[in-house]
Amino acid sequence: MATERKTPKLPTPGSKHIKKDILVRVNVLYIIFFGIALCIFAQMIITQYGPNGSLLRNLSDSRNYQIKPIYASRGNILSHDGRILATEAPFYSLRLDFSVESLNDSIFESNVKPLSDSLSSLLGESSRHYENRLREIYSIAHSDKPGRKNQLLVDKINQLQLDRVKTFPLFAEGIGGLKTPKDTVRYRPYGSLAAYTLGNAYTHGLERSYNDYLVGYDGQNRCVRLVGNVWLPVVDSINRIAVDGSDIVTTLDIDLQDVAESSLRRQMASNSALSGTAIVMEVETGEIRAMTNLTRRSNGRITDDFNYATNSRNEPGSTFKLVSLLAILDEAGLSKDYAIYCSRNGRETINQTLVEDTHTTPEGRMTVKQMMAESSNIGFAKLIDQLYRDKPEVFVNYIKELGLNTPADIQRHKGLSAVIKDPARRRQTDWNRMTLTKMAYGYAIELTPMHTLMLYNAVANDGKMLAPVLVKEIQRDGMTVERFDAKVLNPQICPEGVLADVRECLEEVVENGTASLLKNDYYTVAGKTGTAQVAQGARGYFTADGGRDYLATLVGYFPAEAPKYSCIVTIKTHHKPGDGNRYYGSQLAGPVFKDIINYIYTLDEEWRADVQDSMRLNGTIPIKGGNLQQIYRTTSEVRIASEINTQEQGWGTVNKGSTINVNRIDTDTELMPDLKGMGLKDALYVLEQAGMRVTFEGKGGVAQQSIAPGDTLVRGNDVHLVLHPRTTQKERTENK
Repeated sequence: MATERKTPKLPTPGSKHIKKDILVRVNVLYIIFFGIALCIFAQMIITQYGPNGSLLRNLSDSRNYQIKPIYASRGNILSHDGRILATEAPFYSLRLDFSVESLNDSIFESNVKPLSDSLSSLLGESSRHYENRLREIYSIAHSDKPGRKNQLLVDKINQLQLDRVKTFPLFAEGIGGLKTPKDTVRYRPYGSLAAYTLGNAYTHGLERSYNDYLVGYDGQNRCVRLVGNVWLPVVDSINRIAVDGSDIVTTLDIDLQDVAESSLRRQMASNSALSGTAIVMEVETGEIRAMTNLTRRSNGRITDDFNYATNSRNEPGSTFKLVSLLAILDEAGLSKDYAIYCSRNGRETINQTLVEDTHTTPEGRMTVKQMMAESSNIGFAKLIDQLYRDKPEVFVNYIKELGLNTPADIQRHKGLSAVIKDPARRRQTDWNRMTLTKMAYGYAIELTPMHTLMLYNAVANDGKMLAPVLVKEIQRDGMTVERFDAKVLNPQICPEGVLADVRECLEEVVENGTASLLKNDYYTVAGKTGTAQVAQGARGYFTADGGRDYLATLVGYFPAEAPKYSCIVTIKTHHKPGDGNRYYGSQLAGPVFKDIINYIYTLDEEWRADVQDSMRLNGTIPIKGGNLQQIYRTTSEVRIASEINTQEQGWGTVNKGSTINVNRIDTDTELMPDLKGMGLKDALYVLEQAGMRVTFEGKGGVAQQSIAPGDTLVRGNDVHLVLHPRTTQKERTENK
C-alpha cells in the first residue's frame, strides 16, 4: 500500500506582514516626497539667491508691484484781488483705434458725417476737415502702418469739451475706439496779458524766480496688481503723500494791466515805435499794479518778451531834471523862485558843450520853477555848472545818496544798476569836463525806467523811497504763510520844506508846462516829460540810416494833492530824416499815461468820491475853465445858481480862475450823460449810480442810448443801450 504524500502548507500572510509592507511603501513615498520637497526648496533657494535670483525677483516685482507716482499740482499765480493769472489745467487728446471689431464699414459710413459735423460745431474747424481726417484714420487702422491703433484726432481739449465729445456718434455707443490720454499744462486765463512778467519755470518771470514756492513735491504709493491694469495701493514705508505748490499772490491789478498794455500797444502800432514800457505803482506801499513791456518785431508784430522796466537802461533825458532840481533846492539851498538868464534864441554853449532849448522866454530869464515847467536844458545846465563846476563830486554823491545807485531789483527779479559817472574815478567811468553839464539835463548817466519811477514815487510818498513790490504774499491752502513788504531804500530824500517846493514845481509842469495834456477839470497830476536821444555807440546818436532813436517818457503821480498812484510810460521810437512821426514825451508817452489815469479815476470810487465831496457843500468853488455842462455832468449834485463870467446865466464857458456859486439839488434828479464810445462796464457804473435800470444789446462800446444826453434822469426808470464794436481813431477820422 502506497504511502500518501502530503503537500506542505504555506503560511498565510498575517496582519503583521501586511502592516510591514504598507509601512515600507509609505516610507518610500515619504522619501520620494521629501526628496521632491528638498528639490523644490533647493530650487526656491537657487531661484531667490542663485545667479539669476535678483533678475527673477525684479521681474516678479515689476509684474505684480509698481511704485505709482502721485504728482503734486504746481501753485497758482494770483492777482492782488485773488483772480487766477496762471494755473495748472488738465487737457486731453483724442486718439482713435478704428481697428476694433465692433466697427465695420457700414457703421463707419453711417456715422462719419454726423460725427464730423459735431466735432466742427464744438471745436471750430470745418466739417470737411474732420471727415477727411476720420477717413484717413480709418484707412490707417486697416493697414499695416505702425501706430494704427493710436491715431491722433485732436490735441488739447478741456474737460467740458471732452464730456461733449463722449456724447457724439460712434463714441456714445462705445464702438469708436476712443482714447483720451490726459496731460497737464500751464494755463493763463487772460492769455498773453503780462506774459513776460509771469514768465515760465525755465527762463524768466515769476514762474522762474518763485519756482521753489510753486513747484511742490511729488508723492508715491507702492501698488499691487489686482487684475489686468487695476492697481491697489498697499501699505509700505516708501509711500509718501504729494505736497502741492504754494500760491503766489501778486500786486497786479489785471484790469489795469489790460488798460496799460492795450493803450501802449495801440500807441506803439500807430507810431511804429520800437519798444515801450508802462508801470503803475501804489505810492504808499510800492506795490506794482501794472507793468507791461512790449517789443515791435521786424514783421510789425508787437510782443511782450523782455523786461524793459528793470533790464534796459538809457540816458533818461529831462525826467532826470528832478534830481537837478532836488540838488538845487536841497543841497545848494536855492529857492524855486531863484532866476537866471537862460537864452532868448534857445542855444547856449556851456563848458564847451552846445546846449539847446525848445522852449524860451522873450526876456531870456527863468526862475527854477519855470525852468522845470518849460524843461529848460540851458537853465539846468548853466545852474548846475555854476554850483558844482569846482566840486562835481558833491553833485554825484548827492545822486547816489538819493538811492539811485541801488539796482532796479523787484524782489527776486534782479534788475540793472544805474550807470553813474564819478569824477573820483575819471578813467574808469569816462568822466570829462562836459559830463557835469550833460548830467544836469539827463545825459551822461543811464537809468532804468524803474529807477526813475522810484524817485518820483518817493516825492509823492512824502520823501520815502521804496523798492518795488510785485509779490505781496505766499499762500498755502488759502492761508497766508509769508508776507512781503516794501524795502525802504531812503527814508527821506530831502527835507519836508524842499519836498513841498519840488511838488509845486512838478504840478506846474502839468498846469503850465510841457505836460499840459494831462491838465483837466476833474483831478490833478504832477509829473515830468522827457525826450532823450538814444546813444548808438561809435556812431554817437545817429543810426545807420542817418536818423536817430528817441526815448519818449512821461512820469508822475496823481492825484497831486494826495498822491495814491505813480506811473511811468517810456516809448522808444526811430526818427528818420524828414519823418513826421511823433517822438516827444508829451506826444508819444502822454496819451498812454492819460489813458491809465482816466481808467483809475473811473473805477477808484474812493478817489472819485474825494473829488466830488469837495464840491457838495454850498458855497464858492474854483473853475479851471471849460464847458460847464460837462462839469455839471461829472459833479451832478450841483446846479448853477448865479451869474457867471459869460453872456448868459446857465450853461456856458467860464474863464480859468473864475468862481461860481453852487447849491445842492435833489439827488433824485440828474441829467443823462453822453455815453457814446464808453465801455459797457463804465456805462453801467454811471447809470447804476444814478439809480437807473439798464438793458443792453450788442458788444463793444455804447453807440446809442434810449435817453438823449442832457435829458432828466429819474431814479428807477429804464435805459436801453445799443453797443457796437469800437472803432480806431483812424477809422473815426475817416468816417468824419
